[in-house]
Amino acid sequence: MPPNGDFSPIMASAISKGPLRRSSPAMVQEVSRAKKAEREERLAKRPEWRLEAAGAPELTDVSKLPSSQLTQRERDVVGLDATALADTIRTRRYTAVEVLRAFCHVATIAQDLTNCLTEVFFDEGLRRAEELDRHLEETGEVVGPLHGVPVSIKDHILVKGHDTATGYVSWAFRTVAEKDAVAVDILRKAGAVIYVKTANPQTLLVRDRRAAS
Repeated sequence: MPPNGDFSPIMASAISKGPLRRSSPAMVQEVSRAKKAEREERLAKRPEWRLEAAGAPELTDVSKLPSSQLTQRERDVVGLDATALADTIRTRRYTAVEVLRAFCHVATIAQDLTNCLTEVFFDEGLRRAEELDRHLEETGEVVGPLHGVPVSIKDHILVKGHDTATGYVSWAFRTVAEKDAVAVDILRKAGAVIYVKTANPQTLLVRDRRAAS
């Protein structure tokens, strides 16, 4: 774990509560259902963003499906890299809200296809995007080099107010961050908009050296 406290304290706290003890299958299933229900409740608020058709069952490459339901303008937005996105928002070709809505749309479809999201906080992100648009309108200045750029965060990194389960069912609902990780704090100060957390393998695929020898 890194020495700067980005996520090691919350993991230590979780371990001290005993999340790594063997749980009954029924308990694991109950927690899993609750976490999925929480996420589904948030996604269901915007049915217009959901996947309309998953494609043929034999389809193995779904990489083009997330953008297939987008409008042309949304496709233009999500096709830009971070530098170009920041520039189009700064020059007011797009608003931060419009950009984030396009990314939320494509993220919802990707979730329906691949189960890639762990935490969904679109409303929180949209409120921040509105603040950034208002700031640009009132001052003519951007907050920072990433003003309005949507950024997703991996599940093991702290985002204030959200779970940090790191792929463990037994850590779900027990590792809600009280502060942002240093990296997330830097991103926010640069103007980035945090809107989802994405899945990672349990313990980031850490292996016991003894098992590997």
